[in-house]
Amino acid sequence: MSDPAQQFIEFLRSHNDQDWAAIVANLTPDVHEVDRNALRVWFAFYPVKLFHMLAEDEARARRDCLLNGRYRLSEHLHTSHRFFYGHRFWPQAQKAVWTDLKTPPRTTLENHIRQAARRTGADSSLTLAITAVAYATLQQVGLEVFRQPAPRTAASPVEPDAVVAERRRPEPRSLWDMLLRSDINQIYTIRFDENDPAAAFRALHGQPLTMAAAQMPNAASFKEKDARCVTGPIPVECQTGACGTCWIGILSGAENLNAITPFEVSRLEKIGYPYDGTQHPLIRLGCKAVCEGRVSLTIPPWNGVLANWEKPPIRGQAAAD
Repeated sequence: MSDPAQQFIEFLRSHNDQDWAAIVANLTPDVHEVDRNALRVWFAFYPVKLFHMLAEDEARARRDCLLNGRYRLSEHLHTSHRFFYGHRFWPQAQKAVWTDLKTPPRTTLENHIRQAARRTGADSSLTLAITAVAYATLQQVGLEVFRQPAPRTAASPVEPDAVVAERRRPEPRSLWDMLLRSDINQIYTIRFDENDPAAAFRALHGQPLTMAAAQMPNAASFKEKDARCVTGPIPVECQTGACGTCWIGILSGAENLNAITPFEVSRLEKIGYPYDGTQHPLIRLGCKAVCEGRVSLTIPPWNGVLANWEKPPIRGQAAAD
C-alpha cells in the first residue's frame, strides 16, 4: 500500500476538468466577490487537459498545439495565482494542504478544500479560492515541486471590499459628454495587473482591447519580458481572432465589454479555450473584446491551440483502418 501522501496524489489525479468545474461552481457562492472570477479564470488558465497533454508527450503537444510562452504550471508554483486577492494567503493554504497529506483522502475533494481553508486561520471566504488552487496545483506539479516553501507575501493595506468598490467605480466623465449623453468620446481605464498601479492603459469607447493596449507609450517594452508581447502587454499576432494568442481572463467588468459574437465563440471553441455560454464570459479574445467601460483583466503566460490535441491511435489500429 502506498503512503498517505501518494494516495492523496492519486486521489487528486482522478479528477478531470469537469470534476473541477463542478467543485468550483459549488465553492463560488462562498468565495468573497473579490476572487470569484479569479477562481474560474485560474482553472481556465491551467486545465487538467493541458497537464495530461504535457505528461503524455510534451514535445508532440508543443508541436501540434503550437504551445507558446511558459505553459508549465511548475514554473509558476508561487505566482500562478498572483492575480488573486487571496494570493497573500498562499503560504497558509500550502501548509494546510500539506496537513491533509498525512492521512489518506477521507471525503470528497470539495470537503477537503473547505476544511483546509478553515485551517488557514483566516476568513474562509478569502482563503477558499486560493486553497482550491493549492490542491489543483499539487495535482499537476506533484509532491517534490509542491514542497518548495512559499516566499513571504506582503499583507496588502487594501481591504477586499475596497478592491471591489474600486472595480465598480464609474469612470469620470467630461461635462461635454454628460450634456450630450454620449459615450462616443469616453475613455476607460483597463487594468491588467492590480498589484501594479502603473499596469493600466486607456481605451476609447468601442475600441478593441488589443488595439488600445498597443497604443500605450511603452508598448514596445513589454517584449523584453515576454516575447509574445509584440506591442503592449497583451500577446497578439493576427488581430482577427484566428490565432487565439490574445486570450485573456476578466477579473471584473465582463459586462463592460461587448457581448460575445458567434464568431468569437467559434474561435474560442476551435482553439480549445472554455466558453460558458454567457453573453459576457470571463475568457475573451482581446482583439474581439470591445471596450464599453472599466475592466480589470489578467493575461495567461501561455497560448496554444488545445483543440488540436488528439490521443494517438492504439498501436496497430491505424494499419487496420
